[in-house]
Order: sequence, then C-alpha cells, then structure tokens
Amino acid sequence: MKNLKQLEIGQAILAAVYIALGVTLITRPGITGIVICRAAGVLALIFGGVRGASVMREREASWFFQADLVVSVLLLAFGIFALFQPEAVLSILPIALGVYLLMECAVKVQRALALKRFGYAHWWSVLVLGAIAAALGLLLIVNPFPAAETMLMVLGASLVVDGASDLWVLWCLAAHTPAEQ
Repeated sequence: MKNLKQLEIGQAILAAVYIALGVTLITRPGITGIVICRAAGVLALIFGGVRGASVMREREASWFFQADLVVSVLLLAFGIFALFQPEAVLSILPIALGVYLLMECAVKVQRALALKRFGYAHWWSVLVLGAIAAALGLLLIVNPFPAAETMLMVLGASLVVDGASDLWVLWCLAAHTPAEQ
C-alpha cells in the first residue's frame, strides 16, 4: 500500500509538471521552444561525449563497441544541430509528441476500463479526456503546423489536458479506494 501511495504521489507530481509546462508553452511558446531545443542539444553533446570517451578508453574492446561510437557521433551531431538550428528541431517535434500523446491515450483507455470494472459511474469522463488528448495528438501528427509557435501552443494545450486527465484519474481512484486500515 505504501508503494502504491508513492506511485500516486509521483504520478500527481508528473501531472502537475505537465500542466505547468503546458501553461508555459501556451503563454511563452517562442522562447520555450528554443530553450527546450538548446537544452536537448547540450544533453546530446554531454551524452555523446561521455559515450565516445568511454569507447576510446576501451581500445582493446573497441570492435565490440563500434556501434556505440556511431551513436556517440550521431548524438554529437544532433547536439550541434540543435544548438545552432533549434527551429529545424522544432519542426519535427509535433510528430514525435503526437505519437507520445497517442500512447498516453492508450493508457487512459485502459484506466477508464479499469474504473468501469471497479464500478465508478463516471468512468467515461476519463475516456473522454483520453480521447481529447488523442485528438490533439493526431492533430500534431496529421497537420504539423508551419508556425512553430502555434505548434508549441497546441502542444502546451495537449500537455495541460494530459496532466489534468492524469490528476482526474488519480482523484477518481482515491475517491473509490478503501482507506488503509
């Protein structure tokens, strides 16, 4: 029961982060997108550099880690690209995040069906919130907006809906779970 409570708290914190990031993307899409891309570039440079350095240290086993060296070079290349061309990275972001939202929708459908099995009368509300998140995800995939700022605002709205639906599911489960004895 203690682990379940910790998991619920973790989910609630993650949902709150989604909502906060979503609101930030809605209100400040331009600068937020650039910051996200540049942060991803810095992380890619760090991971690529560390991975490449570890391969170079193990020269006698380098034949075994050749693929790691390729990944290291690709990470370094992406890092440089993301630092200097964040707008280009932003142009593929809607598709990647749309796919993510569709996967999240599948989880919400499972949760809605579980709530139905538990006898929760408003299980359909979780299903509706998941469907809204899926619709926004499909919109990001099918029609990646030409304007990066508009896309980021839609992404922000998607994250707010996703985070809110996660909080709603947690509230529904808490309201219908027997208290610990």
